[in-house]
Amino acid sequence: MRTIIRFIDALLATAPFMVKRATLDLEVSPSPVDCIKALRQLAESAGWQLERHEGSRLVDRFAIIMPMAQSARTLGLVVKDGPLRGLELVCWSETRGSSGAINIASWMLPGGHDHPLTRNVMHNWVAILPRCPWRWTFGEKSKIGYLLPVWRKSKKKFTKLGFDVKSKQWPIEAEEPWFGLKSGEE
Repeated sequence: MRTIIRFIDALLATAPFMVKRATLDLEVSPSPVDCIKALRQLAESAGWQLERHEGSRLVDRFAIIMPMAQSARTLGLVVKDGPLRGLELVCWSETRGSSGAINIASWMLPGGHDHPLTRNVMHNWVAILPRCPWRWTFGEKSKIGYLLPVWRKSKKKFTKLGFDVKSKQWPIEAEEPWFGLKSGEE
């Protein structure tokens, strides 16, 4: 039995590395098209190959007191090569109440949330978005539902990713420069 355990330990020690995949769903204020465009710009500047996909997703919409299923159109990008091969972003808008839509950006992160490369991608992605992803206007909040927990949850998730959500400064600077960009490029 001990020899089997030693063999497994030796096998795991010589393996290149195990990839831990994690999903992260973020409620964001920019549109799904803007979110996908920002990731595409980062990947193209790094020289990574991308695969685009479109589809639909079943989401719940509440009508008075009962949920009704409806489908939402999704847009997505998958990174096919490079150090973050398998990174995927899928975005959609869903109407949870009677009016107004909430935009969702769902990430499939190889290496998990704390991997340095995924943190670098997330920070540079947020830095090039056209608007702050955790802030909505008063009109948007009023139309969708001002008292929904979505607004607070979004800020908490971005705080866990290392963003200063209390700062009013926008656009923000990424913690580390994007390795795909040459100096002086934006």
